[in-house]
Amino acid sequence: MLAAIQRIIDQEAKLAVPAANLTPRADLYALGLTSFGAVRLLVAIEREFKVEFPREALIRGTAASIESIAAALEAALPSEGATETPIAA
Repeated sequence: MLAAIQRIIDQEAKLAVPAANLTPRADLYALGLTSFGAVRLLVAIEREFKVEFPREALIRGTAASIESIAAALEAALPSEGATETPIAA
């Protein structure tokens, strides 16, 4: 998962430093991430992993670091073994 996040950061965030050289907690905004870049980054991650971040996750802090992106992604991914429960009529 981290390698995919790093690849997407390199493609969408256009930072001066390759994502592979960053620590998980490195501040992406301090390295040049803009608010527009953060939106592009999160949309690309949703597309790559076929998830949708909940509205409450669409805040500045979600895209602040590789670690925060991974945490939001893990929360958005379906749990292993989880099944959808049909809604009763």
